Amino acid sequence: MRFLIMLTSLLIFTSAAKAETFDSIAVIVNNEAVSCYDIQHETETAVEQIRRSGQTTLPDYKELQFRVLDAKIIKLLQIQEARKLELDVSSEEISNAIHDTESRNNLLPGQLEEALKQQGMSFDEYKETLKEQILIGKLINIAVRSKLQVSEEAIREYYRKYMADPKPRREVHLAQIFLPVPNEPTPEQLSEVRDKIRWIHQQLVDGQDFARMVTTYSQSAEREQQGDMGWFMLGGIAQRFAPALDLPVNGLTAPIRSPSGFHIIKALEDRWQDPEKTGESYDEVHARHILLQIPAQSDAATEAKIRQRAASIANDMTNASDESFAARAREDSQGPSASKGGDLGWFKKGMMIPAFEETAFRLNAGETSGVVETGFGLHIIRVVAKRHVDPNSFEARKEQIQQILSGIEMQEQHPRWLAGLKATAKIEKFSCDELNIEKVAATPTEPKTATPVQQLTPEAIVENWRLAWVGKDLEAYFANYSAHFHVGKSHASLAEWKTYRSEMIQDKRFIRVAINDLKVIPVDESHVRCEFTQVYESDVYSSSDRKALILEKDGNSWKIVRELTFL
Repeated sequence: MRFLIMLTSLLIFTSAAKAETFDSIAVIVNNEAVSCYDIQHETETAVEQIRRSGQTTLPDYKELQFRVLDAKIIKLLQIQEARKLELDVSSEEISNAIHDTESRNNLLPGQLEEALKQQGMSFDEYKETLKEQILIGKLINIAVRSKLQVSEEAIREYYRKYMADPKPRREVHLAQIFLPVPNEPTPEQLSEVRDKIRWIHQQLVDGQDFARMVTTYSQSAEREQQGDMGWFMLGGIAQRFAPALDLPVNGLTAPIRSPSGFHIIKALEDRWQDPEKTGESYDEVHARHILLQIPAQSDAATEAKIRQRAASIANDMTNASDESFAARAREDSQGPSASKGGDLGWFKKGMMIPAFEETAFRLNAGETSGVVETGFGLHIIRVVAKRHVDPNSFEARKEQIQQILSGIEMQEQHPRWLAGLKATAKIEKFSCDELNIEKVAATPTEPKTATPVQQLTPEAIVENWRLAWVGKDLEAYFANYSAHFHVGKSHASLAEWKTYRSEMIQDKRFIRVAINDLKVIPVDESHVRCEFTQVYESDVYSSSDRKALILEKDGNSWKIVRELTFL
């Protein structure tokens, strides 16, 4: 029951230590303070989670404390934003969420509270955490998801590629480590984060545990779930992350640059999904309605007036156009679809209550009903159109595809929105060094000055160049080139060549580059020639060539001044 482990804290403090930490402030976010005690409490919870997972090596306490502080800031910013929008969570919503949690974990009603008690957590604390999660979910739906736009062309293209002729497809369970960058990072900030992600990648390559590195370093929304992103298949993930779908199980991507930061993605497991079985075709109706509600406390006279008004509206709408009906719905309907002209969209049998459904399917397109009574009130129904649907048709799959493509867009927009919240907030951080806390030894030890990937040797420059190319990180890619790089006769200037290369790189769904048989040959005191076999693969092209990069000494590093391909 992973959800229990994540929410459990077994801290025991002396009363003196509590008094000291409650008086200490870790951060002030838009005039709202977070105590050092809160940060210590949540950091120890994270340590306990790592211990319970069976890991024998623990992360650096200070690094973990920094990640907890940053996560606390992000959560507080979102809660503050929800308050501005006057969002709230009802007790019924919390009860439903608890019921869902018990059902998913095969617990009987009431057993969740007992299980939490056994692990040292109060039920009230759990409910407060749950309330925050639901509140933030509502906020994201309003602030991010509701603003996503998916074009008709994109939906049709997805259908053409993946659904028109359905075939078995590989699905991959992914997890990620994510390091954000500021909205408008300076070169120094970008370099610091890039060096950090490369160091993390090297630690993983050298055998460090992925889940532990997630807990210690990742700043993604999935951090508390060990970086778990869920299951994805081709076409269901942002294009820049598509190389992850080609990984073998337990494989890692190179660091991938996105607008919001850097990602390392791991393939946890995979499976093959057969196409969905084609069911029987069915009929659908597109309808509008005008709803008049009869309040429960209405007396006979009031109810009679409402019924008389409904009959009058039905009579007026008998031969009305669709535009006139929509206008009347906006004016008179008391249902939630009133602002949309009473539009209910397309629905099939079984989606509406019986009395409403029977009338809608009996009417022809363009016809309007008399008064139809249901538990919701009195309806006047207009059928806009009717259709017979093949379950594998574009129309039947359109809503599903829209959800998939909206999910892809969320992968890009959600981190960007969070970065925007942080960039516009007033955040003041203070030291919590005086806390009386247990220090946990770190393995591995990260250098205080994060320059883990040295750019001093030609071999390192070639590797940085390859990683940036694979990760489609244009800033890092062009940083390896000299300002007087020889662009050849095909381009008039270095700027034109960079534009061309940028388009060539960004155009690809994925890029893989392998460097084999690398030889570094000195030319003179300031230049070396790096010869190698380059194996290149993308979604549109693959090749294997013998190549050379001419590197020129540049201070403490090297820069590429020329590229050569041997015929």
